[in-house]
Amino acid sequence: MDDQQDQRKIHLHPLTFLPDSEGVSIGRFGTDTFAVFPEDGAELIKQLQAGLTVGEAARWYQETYHEELDMGDFLEILRDLTFVIEEPEGGDLHTNDPATSRSDSSPLRGQTLGKWAFTPVAWILYAVLIGAGVAFLWKYPELRPARKHVFFTDYTTAIILGLFVGQMLGILVHESMHLLAGRRLGLPSKLSVGRRMYMLVFQTSMPGIAGLPRKVRYLPFLSGMFGDVLFFSALVLLAGITQILTGELNLFARFCLALSFTTILRFLWQFYFHLQTDIYYVIVTILGCVNLQETARQKIANVWYRLIRADHKMHDPSRWAETDTKVARWYGPVYSVGYVFFLYVLVFVMFPIAYKFLSTVFMNLLHGSTDKMLDSVLFIVFNGIQYGVVVWLYVRGRLTRRRSQKSIVQGGVGK
Repeated sequence: MDDQQDQRKIHLHPLTFLPDSEGVSIGRFGTDTFAVFPEDGAELIKQLQAGLTVGEAARWYQETYHEELDMGDFLEILRDLTFVIEEPEGGDLHTNDPATSRSDSSPLRGQTLGKWAFTPVAWILYAVLIGAGVAFLWKYPELRPARKHVFFTDYTTAIILGLFVGQMLGILVHESMHLLAGRRLGLPSKLSVGRRMYMLVFQTSMPGIAGLPRKVRYLPFLSGMFGDVLFFSALVLLAGITQILTGELNLFARFCLALSFTTILRFLWQFYFHLQTDIYYVIVTILGCVNLQETARQKIANVWYRLIRADHKMHDPSRWAETDTKVARWYGPVYSVGYVFFLYVLVFVMFPIAYKFLSTVFMNLLHGSTDKMLDSVLFIVFNGIQYGVVVWLYVRGRLTRRRSQKSIVQGGVGK
């Protein structure tokens, strides 16, 4: 190492350090880039963070651990992990990376609001809202969630449009709670629109959350479900107050009750253990799993392959993480219960609702008045557009993955 390189200082992105069974897991804050380093390597990175030059850090390592280290190779590893802020010519370290383009003292956009959303005062307000909702449910049985509440009007198109808009608002509340809980911790959380099974949804990404201590990850994971509880309580409260003021469950009150019922269905979604729901992430965080979902899926598949004597299709257990293998012994049945629960809701809740919708549309087309016939046509058109968009997103995703795989194959052949 020449004298010029010896005097260089390495500028690193903000990093997180977490104890790991094999050493120290170090990640770049605000991203999902992590690697496990031995303890001496982690200490060396901390010395570079403290401002030691490359030469000073190398000498510190040799004096502390009594062995030499190839600093060139070590720095190359840090660059491959994108831990190093590459300094362009002229020494300008400005970057477009949101994790480093702001000073440590300047809060992330939305971080202040995220902190306020989980202050003691906010928790008191949440408790009052939930308590009021429970009190109304106790006093007014007609406000309690029921399948019949979905049909808040005789017009099926109005029901579908109302539930679509209302539930998108509810999903936005759910994801916004995730967003705020992530921003509260300084994570660059983002909201986007995606597809979950047959539904268009908002979704939140919280890059870098795996690099935070376990005890602070639970609130970001569970805050969405808590947002559902708040949304449900607010709807019940609005319906109850409206009934008190008008003396009846008018259209607005019935609409609130319809949304409250569908919010319950969305809340139950989190218990579909065969999906990677919020509860799943809590489980893997508590147990320290790596890829529990895939391990459980392959373990169940192996049981089936063994039963049909298709041993050549069985997955290799040696590729599973040890922790995942142990947990999958009991999570496998839980994973299967998720399917059973999903089928139960589908058969005894969703199918009867769908049947009533379709039978109403069919009868209106045959014998309904002009406005009811028009309503049924609009119902068919609206649902066609909604599910058409979902199919388009699915096909587009498949085509994108196929093009990526084709590029990889062509790139490999060309070498």
